[in-house]
Amino acid sequence: MDISKERENKKIAIIIPAFKPDFLQQTLESISSQTCKNFRVYIGDDNSPYNLQRIVSPYINQLDIIYHKFEDNMGKQDLTSHWDRCIKLSHEPIIWLFSDDDMMPKDGIARIMEALATYGESKILLRFPLSVIDENNNILFTSTIETKQPISGYQFLLDKLNGKIQSAACEFVFSRDTYEKNSGFVKFPMAWCSDDATWVKFAEYTKQIIVLSGNAVLWRNATNKNISNSSQYNKEKFEATLLFIQWIIKKYANLSTNQELIKALERYLYTIIRHSLKKDVTLQELYKLCKTLFYFNILLSCKVMYKHFFKVKLFHK
Repeated sequence: MDISKERENKKIAIIIPAFKPDFLQQTLESISSQTCKNFRVYIGDDNSPYNLQRIVSPYINQLDIIYHKFEDNMGKQDLTSHWDRCIKLSHEPIIWLFSDDDMMPKDGIARIMEALATYGESKILLRFPLSVIDENNNILFTSTIETKQPISGYQFLLDKLNGKIQSAACEFVFSRDTYEKNSGFVKFPMAWCSDDATWVKFAEYTKQIIVLSGNAVLWRNATNKNISNSSQYNKEKFEATLLFIQWIIKKYANLSTNQELIKALERYLYTIIRHSLKKDVTLQELYKLCKTLFYFNILLSCKVMYKHFFKVKLFHK
């Protein structure tokens, strides 16, 4: 087979919306180490002030890479729309939305190909195990998948709300038809909670999330390098959390008395307010949240207000 034809027949698009230079080389190194090469890499430079192309160039001969620098920085204002425009660069039937600082296991592509041979290339949503690493590649936490059997989107949501798992966009792989038939990603500020809502939505279409057992994808949570451990965007994170809760309430309006979901929401909000936002929430914001909950489940609304009333700030600064 000639090279041009082989390039056209690639199955998997690895999409990297890029901005930060710090760990991009490590990311590309993990991709170049894949045991199966049935993929193409698309790097969408979000008009970064750093010279990302200098980091990418040494891999041009090792990987099938398409590098595109956008003229505007969209990620700061609308990150999910930046993800969307990066995906539009590609055409392959399978999409792996990765990132510019995470790392994939050497057999990642091979395991995806095995799953495609079993389940087909349409209406598919795959999930890797996930390990969280710091800036020095030390593993901080591993989010194990307890079952090898496919799970529902609702079960994934419960596991996430209950804190049984951590999740990140880079651990999921999906078919292009799944992405297009569902109008892409659910949009929240800073893309906070957007991926979780999106996987639940996609799983309703695919009817299941297929587990890719084996070595984990490494998601980097570097100090002061991403949204997760920075307090700079706490207002946006609270707004995104509120929208996520509203999204859940609307989607599962018929489960307003379901104790499994109610307890999961209560536990999730405790984690977000006390740990993710470190109580950097005003009384006005807490009231807004509880008002939203009130129309879903009055008791839940009262519990959340009672638990956090004396822990949050009285007024905006």
